[in-house]
Amino acid sequence: MRLPRLFFCIACLSSSLAWSQDTPPALTHAPDSIPAVANSCPLQPHYPLPVDRSALEKLAESQQAVAGEHDCLKSAAFHAWRGATLLALGRAVEAVEPLERALLQDPDLPGAQLDLAQALAEQGDTASARSFLSDMRRRADLPLPIGSAIDRQLELLAILPQVAQALTRGWHSRWQFSALGGGDTNLNNAPASSEITLTFPQGNVTLPLDISSQPRRGRAGLAIGQWQGLRVQDDSLWVLQAELRARQTGHSDTNYQQADVAASWLQAPAAPRQWVARLAASHLRYGGSSLLQATRAALQYQWEARGRTAQEGVWADYLEGCRPAATLELEHRRYPSSHGLDGLYEGGAFGWLCRRSGVASETPLNDALAASTSFYSLQARFGSDHPLQDDRPGGAYRRAELKAQWDGPLLTRGRFGVQFTSTRQIDRQPYSVLLGNVPRHTWRNVLQLDASWPLRPGLSLVGNAEVASQRSNLSVFESSGRSVYVGLRWDVTQ
Repeated sequence: MRLPRLFFCIACLSSSLAWSQDTPPALTHAPDSIPAVANSCPLQPHYPLPVDRSALEKLAESQQAVAGEHDCLKSAAFHAWRGATLLALGRAVEAVEPLERALLQDPDLPGAQLDLAQALAEQGDTASARSFLSDMRRRADLPLPIGSAIDRQLELLAILPQVAQALTRGWHSRWQFSALGGGDTNLNNAPASSEITLTFPQGNVTLPLDISSQPRRGRAGLAIGQWQGLRVQDDSLWVLQAELRARQTGHSDTNYQQADVAASWLQAPAAPRQWVARLAASHLRYGGSSLLQATRAALQYQWEARGRTAQEGVWADYLEGCRPAATLELEHRRYPSSHGLDGLYEGGAFGWLCRRSGVASETPLNDALAASTSFYSLQARFGSDHPLQDDRPGGAYRRAELKAQWDGPLLTRGRFGVQFTSTRQIDRQPYSVLLGNVPRHTWRNVLQLDASWPLRPGLSLVGNAEVASQRSNLSVFESSGRSVYVGLRWDVTQ
């Protein structure tokens, strides 16, 4: 399996620099301003490397032609330059020999060390690659940009065995089964108000809501089954997901069953930039009837992760590794029992997708990575939902959403996640003449908490809590609810 190149050309920055404990290298010079090594080799190193493949191949041929000359043989910088060129061409096996020659002559040449680690990883020798990178990461004089690049490569090498397994076995599957019990203050998602005011030509009339239309508090059980399949194809990754969720409350009219399936294609998961395409479908049954059927499509582009410089403050630690992402979204919703509500949503999103690892060199890399990696994101969505029938109450509506999410370590072994979502919806037309003949405005806030704690391999104690509140200019659409569930989760990886 071939690993992607580092996010920037390490050799372009540092192949001709030697570090010492007394004088750390200054990486503020442009790559092509690095002075050539003073010797008589007829072909002197120069950076950056050509971007065009044909130019790279010509450069490799020129390097090969002089590689046997006496002065070139004694130049560590020349061998490092030649190795970087071969590596850029994808010829990792050929790159090992000149890179090893460079390090035999100058063991402290950082660009050659990093490129050799890359070449070994691409050949499948991940143990040697990790050893090279781990030794370099411990250096006290390591510049921040190179340290960040090494951390990213170590993380990639940590998950490489799982990716390799997926390659050799086709689909790599993971199953999760959860059984939880708890309670909910609003099982039927009823409005918070106990009465409704109707508008007639003769004046307003306030009527009490039937007890069945008021919030119902009670206990419930949740059963969840999840499956995820991964398949690597060249540099891209296919991800299939399916989830079945059922809630049992003891009252048939508040039970529900939900099925979700999704297929995602990631162009190059470890590359600095990539496209992500996703198709998904959902089906919700509530109270014994089919309530909602939805299909969604999304196309996302992720830019290169943000780096960090020595001049930035501590706050920059939390932005390092964040990838800006922009998404186009399309969703078709169908309500089998109320087709007048059917709609088509079109919108977009922009945000930051972040991953932060606290890998410690004193602990095994896989264990440390699993225990210390945090994920967090901030996304804003904007779009419009258009009715499929002209008589839909409220007509088309605009929707804006802000979502913040964090998932990270809990004490020494567990995981903890927080997600906050705030959604604003505004109808373009009056919702109903009986409800004041005004457009409906709603504002919904949801806070979700999730935690897990491993009890033994494959078995975890899990819990989740949710607090939801919806406000509206029409009281019939105001609601609130709280729920807490605790149970066990079984994980099976194939």
